[in-house]
Amino acid sequence: MGALFAEQIRATQKSFPFLEVVGEAGAGKSTLIEFMWKLCGRRDYEGFDPSKSSLAARARNFAQVSNLPVVLIESDRERVGGDKGPHVKGFDWDELKTAFNGRSVRARGMATGGNETYEPPFRGAIVISQNNEVAASDAILQRIVHLTFDRKGQTPKTREAAVQLESLPVEEVSGFILLAAQREAEILKTLAARTPEHEAALQANPEIKSTRVAKNHAQLLALSDALRLVVPLTDDQHAALQSQIVAMAVQRQQAINSDHPLVQEFWEAFDYLDSGGAPLNHSRKPDDEIAVSLNHFIQVARERGQQVPSIGDLKKYLRTSRRHRFVDTRNVNSAIRAQLDEQREVKSTAVWCWVFERNKSKS
Repeated sequence: MGALFAEQIRATQKSFPFLEVVGEAGAGKSTLIEFMWKLCGRRDYEGFDPSKSSLAARARNFAQVSNLPVVLIESDRERVGGDKGPHVKGFDWDELKTAFNGRSVRARGMATGGNETYEPPFRGAIVISQNNEVAASDAILQRIVHLTFDRKGQTPKTREAAVQLESLPVEEVSGFILLAAQREAEILKTLAARTPEHEAALQANPEIKSTRVAKNHAQLLALSDALRLVVPLTDDQHAALQSQIVAMAVQRQQAINSDHPLVQEFWEAFDYLDSGGAPLNHSRKPDDEIAVSLNHFIQVARERGQQVPSIGDLKKYLRTSRRHRFVDTRNVNSAIRAQLDEQREVKSTAVWCWVFERNKSKS
């Protein structure tokens, strides 16, 4: 429902969050999204795959609609090593940063011979649906409200309900968009009044630190209040919905606080190898810092049969490390090479390393 008023919400509140729907195959994501499209009068449609689209095609998809969602599906194709083969480039989520505030996602020059450019504003809402969670920068993760689906609660009864949703004709449910539009003034008034209240309550929650996370989920909480103007929710349903949104805010904060999965994988392999007789820390001050030669790390990991990300991916994400804060890349007077010097001739003890400040509480 919020997507139907994305323009009006951004006009007063300056932003509108992205919705991420993630879950294992068969969890019901496509059934849900296709039914939501029916509420908006569109049949037999889910979304488009940005990984298969050119930059121009993506820009046109974003510019086609106003106050409707733009759904991005199955764009999680980035993979590294393993039995799936080499790295495969996926969609760059940073392209979406400006859409959060309703600004253009792409600019192009005009064929006028002058300096004119065309930058159509983004007037819709973003929905992301895929099997794996978005792996992106903090800036993107903070713009997302996240829902996870699985198959744990599926029964023959829920399957029957899903089939009924799939079989409902558009004509029987598309009145939702009309009812919402007719109550636009009331909905926007509710949002204006309730969003600041919910935002203050979320900011008072000790588990939520990010003001953007608090604002995004406060908008959802206010929308859950306004939804009662369109859909007859019971008090129990409304309370459960609000409880779920607060839990989503806490989970989003936790996701922001944690390292990128590739960084987590790197530190797990580093700890295993470094403590297992294959020293990897070249620093002369091992209690205070960690100096890692990525080439040395990958060589040792392969010799010990460890699956590790490619060096290109490590260089891309290690700068964001939170477990041990990234400091610099520089030549280090290697303690490891100094030990080898006693056994055989070593021409130089200088090694180019990625240097991190050791977090002693997590070492």
